[in-house]
Formats: sequence, structure tokens, C-alpha cells
Amino acid sequence: MDNNNNEAPQYYEQPAPSWNNDAPANEPGKGLAIASLVTGILSVVCCGALFIWLAAIICAVIAKSKGNKSAMATVGLILGIVGACLCLIGVIYNLTHPEQLQDVYNMLGM
Repeated sequence: MDNNNNEAPQYYEQPAPSWNNDAPANEPGKGLAIASLVTGILSVVCCGALFIWLAAIICAVIAKSKGNKSAMATVGLILGIVGACLCLIGVIYNLTHPEQLQDVYNMLGM
């Protein structure tokens, strides 16, 4: 090898370091999926009494329509439907057993 030429050595530009390459891509509707899951859990815990199940179902449907394929939106939807069923069972029970509802009113002093 003859190293006597007067050319400057060529340097290649290094790519800039990229930070956080492991971060997942931002999922569309992720916040709505989380909201659906949380409100779905609350609707089951409260037996659908506060109509939180409606928020769970709406958030899950919107998250799914935005392209969210996570299990959170699906579970939130299922829990919202379970909360709605519990609410319906409670309404039917109270309509068919008004005497027990009157006992509750009397206990509360209403």
C-alpha cells in the first residue's frame, strides 16, 4: 500500500444516537381504553348503580373505533356490559319487590 498520496482521509458521518428505541408506538385511543377498563371495574363493583357502565361502554366503543386493539378496551367493554346487566337485575328486583324498597326508605328516614 502506498500511503504517499496527499488526499485527506474520508470520514463518514455517524448517525445521531437515537434514544429510547424500545418505546412502543403510540397506540390510538389508549387513554380511552384505560378509562373504559377503570369505569368497567367500577361499574361491576358498584353493581351498575351509578350508571358508570355507560361510560365504560362508550369509552370502549370509541377506543375500538380509533383502532385500539388492546385487551383493555375489550375487557372494559365486557365489564361495562356486566355492569349494565347488574343494573337491570337491580331495577327488575326493585320493581317486583317494592316492599323491600319501602323498608330501605323507612330505615333511611325517608
